[in-house]
Amino acid sequence: MRTFSLVGMAAQAEGRRLKAKASATATRMAFYAAAGVMGLAAFAMLHVLLFHLALLYFGPIVSALVVLVLDLVIAGILALLASRKTTVREEMEAQAVRNVALQGAAQSAVAGFTTQAAPLMALAGIAVAALWPKLRGSRRA
Repeated sequence: MRTFSLVGMAAQAEGRRLKAKASATATRMAFYAAAGVMGLAAFAMLHVLLFHLALLYFGPIVSALVVLVLDLVIAGILALLASRKTTVREEMEAQAVRNVALQGAAQSAVAGFTTQAAPLMALAGIAVAALWPKLRGSRRA
């Protein structure tokens, strides 16, 4: 019975680990989406900048250039936040609990098997001990 409870505990820990991992992946995807939006804004501003550059040599260009640089800096920061790979503490804890539970389940299963198989092994040992002289005798003949 202990084996089943340990396997159940391992399954629950694995569920928590997968949930934490999915949450972290969703957060990363949100940062990637925000970086994409900021990249599109920078691309649009680049067009506005080129338009003003062609139309007027100076004036609104400096302000458009400042906005463009600001958009690019924000897009870079968001892309860096999305690309960093951090393991959530909850995910590590759930993985550790799962590993301990599975190891305990394996040990419990082996202990249960050896406890239940012990009488059969003893009976087999008695049978081999009783038949051994006859087996040895038939080889010499």
